[in-house]
Amino acid sequence: MEARLGTVEPDRFGRPRYQVRAEGDRALRAAGELGPLREARGAADRAGYLRGAFAGAGSVTRPGGSGGHHLEFVHRDEEFVRRVAGFSRTPLNITRRRGRWVAYTKSADGVTTVLSQMGLHDAVLEYEARAVLGEAKANANRITNFDSANAGRTARAAARQQAAIRRLDPGRLPPALREMLELRLEHPDAPLAELARLGGISKSAANHRLRRLIALGERAAREESPC
Repeated sequence: MEARLGTVEPDRFGRPRYQVRAEGDRALRAAGELGPLREARGAADRAGYLRGAFAGAGSVTRPGGSGGHHLEFVHRDEEFVRRVAGFSRTPLNITRRRGRWVAYTKSADGVTTVLSQMGLHDAVLEYEARAVLGEAKANANRITNFDSANAGRTARAAARQQAAIRRLDPGRLPPALREMLELRLEHPDAPLAELARLGGISKSAANHRLRRLIALGERAAREESPC
């Protein structure tokens, strides 16, 4: 059977594409002979079809980025895209985007299932490794942002405490409140538990005294402000 190699329109990424074309009676006989063979091969034939479809019309997003997990087949021919979806072991969603048909999955299991079905086992291992690394980085960023937010709230609360209690005259306070005022001014960054230990009191007692001091300081600020 004689065949000709030619070029066709580049794909959507601008990459060159080629086709092998065979015509005539021999090509028709070969197609007829291959039909039963394809039916007998079953899963292997579907995997080969998916590999070819992915090489010409597929793409996968690098895991761990802002786009999440995404694998897709894009083509102008709806029948081709639906055939790809039918051959896939994982369900693929089908939609139409900018004049082309798209079969896609947005789950990590879906991506690795399709890659594995195509026999791309090294790609599956690399994809899973990158996904784990990306998730670890995302978790680290979330923890960092959470800690930063907590630190900011703590700093603002401490500044509010300092501003309030500095308005108070220690000589006009009861002994317990005066002692707590002095401890807070001497240890502005100490946590509540540390202040309680330094004052020889319980944590709840330290918290109660600090709240009273802040309330007195804020009331003094209101009284100082002009009407």
